[in-house]
Amino acid sequence: MKELLKKHYGIDVLDFFSIGQWQGFKTKRNIGFIAAVSHIDHKELYELYEMSRYLLMTNERKAASFLLTVNGDLTAEHNGTRYAVFQIPQQTKRLNITSLGKELSFFHEVGRRLPFTPIHSNRIGQWRNLWARRIDQMEQFWSIQIASKPHHAFDKLFIESFPYYLGLGENAIQYLADTELDDRPLPVDSGTICHQRFTREIWENAFSLPVDFVFDHGGRDIAECLRYDFLTGRQTIDELFLAEYDRASPLSSFFWRLVFSRLLFPVHYFECVENYYLAEEEERDSLQFQMEKILQTSSQYEQFLSSFSSMIYLRKKQIVLPALTWL
Repeated sequence: MKELLKKHYGIDVLDFFSIGQWQGFKTKRNIGFIAAVSHIDHKELYELYEMSRYLLMTNERKAASFLLTVNGDLTAEHNGTRYAVFQIPQQTKRLNITSLGKELSFFHEVGRRLPFTPIHSNRIGQWRNLWARRIDQMEQFWSIQIASKPHHAFDKLFIESFPYYLGLGENAIQYLADTELDDRPLPVDSGTICHQRFTREIWENAFSLPVDFVFDHGGRDIAECLRYDFLTGRQTIDELFLAEYDRASPLSSFFWRLVFSRLLFPVHYFECVENYYLAEEEERDSLQFQMEKILQTSSQYEQFLSSFSSMIYLRKKQIVLPALTWL
């Protein structure tokens, strides 16, 4: 990586370090990060670049900036992989969050004023098709696994559990389809800058890398935050977080229903399966443990979903989320 940074960016690195999934580096004056971006289309990456520039112009405290190569390119290639390099704001300490809901709401409001409409990084209105494609691909893989003799404990866990999560995913798709037919979006439902997987830890960091951005409905970040809460041990809905967001940006019934549909789709299960079969052998034990935990808490997750629907009814009596009879 030193060779990459010196050759393509003219950067002399003093040291490397890691924060989560990101590899960072230190120079005499700055701190930066490197991210592999071979999986991101060039046109989508350029839109992420424009998003980060916009956030920096609005003085958004969390936006890291792309560093261009010495030739003015967004990426550089090293050993067959494309990389992007980012410089983070001078303030690098973790931040004290006084009101997560309010701060996220303001961030989304800034994102809704993005002066262009992304095309390649845009996921607005695409959830149903993306979910259906993911289900179809995994169902095909599941059929192959059934036809072959399972070799590992994870194979058996996957084969036995998939029908349940297939049903859950199909329910999410139908629920979203009903929402789009029965309800109507309001201005608060306009597209905004979101995160691939929003968590409290991401927000507490002093920076966000643009490769983590996506243009989508704000309900994406709320749903993924609540899902992450559950997966990390919090089995009750954070009503304060939702109330703070709703107070800053009053939400429509369409918004609440999109949050619920996204919680209903078991993306955490799909990602665990996908990650396991793509992982190196030494990484698989932790992913098997993760799968076992997901399966052991499936009943609690149904209760979590049910409590979300009940909570919305109690807080917003004019908004009734259509019931799922099996919850």
